[in-house]
Amino acid sequence: MVMNRRGSARGNGGQVPAQGRPARKKNLPKWLVICAWLAALGTLAFGALFGAVLVYYDNQLPDFRQLSEYKPPLITRVYDRNGEIVAEYANERRIWVPISEIPKPVVEAFLAAEDSHFFEHGGYDLKAIVRASLVNATTDRKQGASTITQQVAKTYLLSSERTYTRKIKELILSWRIEKAYSKNEILELYLNRIYLGNGSYGVGAAAQTYFSKTLAELNLQERAMIAGMPQAPTRFNPVRNPSAALARRNIIIGRLQDEGYVTAAEAEAAKATPIGLNVSPLKQGEDAPHFAEFIRQMILKQYGEKALYQDGLSVYTTLDLPTQRRAEEAVYQGLKAYDRRHGWRGPLAKIKNMNDWQDELEKIAANYAHSWRIGEPGVVLKVGRDSARVGLSDGKQVMVSAASMKWTGKGTPSSFLKIGDVVMVKPANSKGGDAYTLEQLPAVQGALVAIDVRTGEVLAMVGGLGEGVGFNRAIMAKRQVGSSFKPIVYTAAIERGYTAASTVLDAPIVFRLGDSEWKPKNYDNKFNGMTTIRQGLEQSRNLMTVRLAQDVGMRQVSDVGKRMGLKGIPTTDLSIALGSLDMSLMDVTSAYSVYPRGGVAIDPTYLRRVQDSQGVTLFRAHAACENCLAQLGASPDVAPAMPQMAGREAIDPKTAYLMTNILQGIVLRGTGYSLNSLGRPLAGKTGTTNDSIDAWFVGFSPSLAVGVWVGFDTPKTLGSGETGARAALPIWKSFAEKQFEGTPIEGFTVPAGIEFTRIDAKTGLLPGANSEKVITEAFIEGTAPTEVSPDIFDTGLEIFNGGSESAPRDTEDGSTGSAPQQGGQQGPIENLLRTFGIY
Repeated sequence: MVMNRRGSARGNGGQVPAQGRPARKKNLPKWLVICAWLAALGTLAFGALFGAVLVYYDNQLPDFRQLSEYKPPLITRVYDRNGEIVAEYANERRIWVPISEIPKPVVEAFLAAEDSHFFEHGGYDLKAIVRASLVNATTDRKQGASTITQQVAKTYLLSSERTYTRKIKELILSWRIEKAYSKNEILELYLNRIYLGNGSYGVGAAAQTYFSKTLAELNLQERAMIAGMPQAPTRFNPVRNPSAALARRNIIIGRLQDEGYVTAAEAEAAKATPIGLNVSPLKQGEDAPHFAEFIRQMILKQYGEKALYQDGLSVYTTLDLPTQRRAEEAVYQGLKAYDRRHGWRGPLAKIKNMNDWQDELEKIAANYAHSWRIGEPGVVLKVGRDSARVGLSDGKQVMVSAASMKWTGKGTPSSFLKIGDVVMVKPANSKGGDAYTLEQLPAVQGALVAIDVRTGEVLAMVGGLGEGVGFNRAIMAKRQVGSSFKPIVYTAAIERGYTAASTVLDAPIVFRLGDSEWKPKNYDNKFNGMTTIRQGLEQSRNLMTVRLAQDVGMRQVSDVGKRMGLKGIPTTDLSIALGSLDMSLMDVTSAYSVYPRGGVAIDPTYLRRVQDSQGVTLFRAHAACENCLAQLGASPDVAPAMPQMAGREAIDPKTAYLMTNILQGIVLRGTGYSLNSLGRPLAGKTGTTNDSIDAWFVGFSPSLAVGVWVGFDTPKTLGSGETGARAALPIWKSFAEKQFEGTPIEGFTVPAGIEFTRIDAKTGLLPGANSEKVITEAFIEGTAPTEVSPDIFDTGLEIFNGGSESAPRDTEDGSTGSAPQQGGQQGPIENLLRTFGIY
């Protein structure tokens, strides 16, 4: 058999039987061939276009490798000495939590809510993209298809603009990120950067913000609520939109069930619970507003704005929050007591349109947000003889009884309250309820500082009441110090050889300058004649103090003050001896702390240590001590001795003790007598300026120096009888009672070189036969008196006719005894006159 050209068998004359001929193949339809060619060309075109797009955008994409170098903006935290947070500063609330420390149930909640196929896809979910495209094209709903990886690309590397260009970049970056990073690394980036409302970025911050918990403490419903927020943080914010947040939370719980992360029973139980929020915003220094602001300014100045708000510094301060809270409460109660002594001043405001009283009240209440300790504004809705009904800004209505208004001295409520009056009210007890009391925002202001004597560290600082950070009166206010300056004069005298038993004439004295004259007075307008140094300071005798300053010289007084930390004391103005100069409460209190510290001056310190986010120490107040416990002789049974802090010797230790001993007498017998009830060694001095414009009490125990000031921001009289002993001392005492409660009683240390001798309290000499009162007095060795008191002691008052100011007097150039001539009367006359009556 041969084959023809067509490949068919040829036989029998080349003829093939008809029944054996194969059927002819049918050709494909032309339209199908055309479609196939078009599809092939389309695929090639799409591939070319896709490649061109990749090449085009490749040069526009940010370097995804910068994710490895990402440093998130972190919160700067200010801590007290015990590690309790005082304040937090940040543009974003963020707590970075490593993926190894994020509980698995938290991760599962976000996977169920945002990307259930996260561990399966390579950066993008093609099915989800197609599904979302169809939904968006065929319905009015908008559905997203972004994976967690895409959200990381958008959040860290791209903007939030809604364009196809950004979406293309996002897809490309997501693919690259998946190739470069593990799934856990991507999750860590996502969970720490996602915005979750209320200024919180990341799951750690959200747990703190909404529930005041760590991630490990969150329950199922709390995890679900947080996981449901990334889609729309504002719409699903549980604080502002609790119903929407609840609905979204329950959807996420359902998805957790669908994915098999929780059982049906667990899901149903979680859905049945309400949203139990425990909102904890960033700490704004509420417990210590003025101290926190002082530290903020200090860090801002030293390290800059970026470091403060983004670098996550850890700032460890000297503040002791329990002490601070006692100080704040003492100042509030003291100013409240003063304010009530001076009666009702009227409502805060008046609401005329009572139809919208709640909206109007909210606007007014915003101005008093920092007055929470005092109360909150409310509007009088109804008033009668026995009570008043008051509406609060949240719509709640409360009752204020007539009994809580007795302090006003105005009679029945209806006699001084009107409908529409905005007043301050406060819950009658801490348990809540509808019973409230009528309060009043004090117009007077005050300040308190407490300093650790051993270290100079500031334990508490109250710079004012009821107005937030505002003006820090503890540091920034310079006010006349009055008699609280007198110990500086007496310290200078002791350095010049005076003793506590030395006598100085307490009698009228006049300084003439041209046609004008200055006649300092004692507060009681009486004169005691020759009086001991101890009695002069205990009784705050002005005339003695002026003579003493004239004798030792104002230059010596200024020098002593400078060494103790009080700078800028004039050297030619005797009125300074009575406290006519202006100083800050912090400076005066720090100067007083020199006495119990044995004459050593230490500048007040506010910071202990500052560290960056990596734990590197940027600042340390005191040098690090290696093997401290061993060096200080510590053992399991014996506590280590406290190391000596750096300081400078301002005055001799013996002089410091003598002044401490004299100032103790002010507490035992003088204007600080009320402190005796505390039952422990205390010392201090009151101060009141002319016309009772400023009231002071500065005192100390062996371990704590505390200063209190009370006055108006715009200087004016506090009122008749509002002396340092009445306006400032009760605040000091209230604080000290709580501060010393449960602490051991300490005694002041007696240095070497001090001896004690019994003397006549009146003459300052050794007791005689007719001595009426004998006391034990402290002396520097070798300075005790050797002369015995005479039978008759001449006080030197005979010529003054019982203290009459019409009696003969010293002239401007007269000497008070053996004292050298001093130019106190040469000071500016206006300074002399301004102190007329200071005591």
